[in-house]
Amino acid sequence: GRIFSWTPIDHITVPKDVAAWCARPQVTPVAMSKHGQAALAKYDIDSVYIPHTVEKVFRPTEGGGRLMNVPDDHFVVMMNAANKGIAPTRKAFTENLLALAHFMKAHDDVSLYLHTELNMAGGINLPELIEAAGLPKDRIHAPNAYAYRMAGYTDKDLAAMYSRADVLLAVSMGEGFGVPTVEAQACGTRVIGSNAAATPELLADDCWAVDGQPEWNPMQSAFWFRPHILPIVEALEEAYNQPRGTSQVCVDKAKEYAAETVIKRDWFPLLEAS
Repeated sequence: GRIFSWTPIDHITVPKDVAAWCARPQVTPVAMSKHGQAALAKYDIDSVYIPHTVEKVFRPTEGGGRLMNVPDDHFVVMMNAANKGIAPTRKAFTENLLALAHFMKAHDDVSLYLHTELNMAGGINLPELIEAAGLPKDRIHAPNAYAYRMAGYTDKDLAAMYSRADVLLAVSMGEGFGVPTVEAQACGTRVIGSNAAATPELLADDCWAVDGQPEWNPMQSAFWFRPHILPIVEALEEAYNQPRGTSQVCVDKAKEYAAETVIKRDWFPLLEAS
């Protein structure tokens, strides 16, 4: 039978085994980014483009400061990134935290909220990295580990946290899509992401895509993206100097990925044609 394979391409190039799977005659790849569709096309693999979606709950929402335990008058940088992988970590914790250390030394009214598990099996020891990078520990905030692990935070809670953040720092080595990037923008929060893989196509005009260089991933036989630290610092500085509050430009960009829109526009026609 026919197989519709929803396929993330979270590298600059297509991993060898992914390309082999997508090239099978019974497989129709469904690329979740325009980048993924273009990358597959370089292997002469035809695919259908259908992106991830964002639910209505992600909109400007009050109460995030209490959940994050951040000062009311602080500029808040948020990261929402799973602590998975050790060598290297796809979420580029090293580059992000080194950039933040430099940025936070220059501004004593900046707090970082890390929506992740700081110590996780299969991940890295983030408190150790935070100390090594020289970040001010008194301005680093993270969720309750038990609540985070047991899904103790609702989507509405997450929307409130995105809304309180002044910028989402989502620079990584590659994204097959980048759900937090769209969720944050739906809440009116600007995003700093990587100028690689799926991320650039998701960013509104008042967001930032930072540069870097290719990084060979021998486990996947494809190129990842190693972000440069200085452009992250520069983007943080630009975000700090932007007017605070909701970005309507970001809210409007996220509407492209509204769940009802994508289902009616993309999924129904594909399923009906099959």
